Amino acid sequence: MLRGTPPILAMVPLTASLDVLAGVGIAAVRAKSVRLTSYALDLVDAWLAGLGVEVASPRASARRGGHVTLRRPGFREVVDRLWDRGVIPDHREPDNVRIGLSPLSTSFAEVHAGMSVLRAELSAQR
Repeated sequence: MLRGTPPILAMVPLTASLDVLAGVGIAAVRAKSVRLTSYALDLVDAWLAGLGVEVASPRASARRGGHVTLRRPGFREVVDRLWDRGVIPDHREPDNVRIGLSPLSTSFAEVHAGMSVLRAELSAQR
């Protein structure tokens, strides 16, 4: 912004997303973020704990942001297969996966579907 003109066409989606954010309010966004991450943690506990997955993120919603980090040896290879199946988490060395849950664009059905794919991949390794 200090040098030159920002790319105007690239800023149009930003403007639209800011309009959405202003329309719902930050409190509603945070509330959905808490519900999404809590739901993801519930699925981890129910589906993945028995497959060697540990939660690395804080369990208390007041201490975590809009993502959940999971830990398990060998996650690097699992992440590659998840990407092949359309589930796009971030790998964090040495053995973590970060699942970003954007409250404005992520549905509970998408969380369920993504965690189902993760469970299937981990189960296939057994």
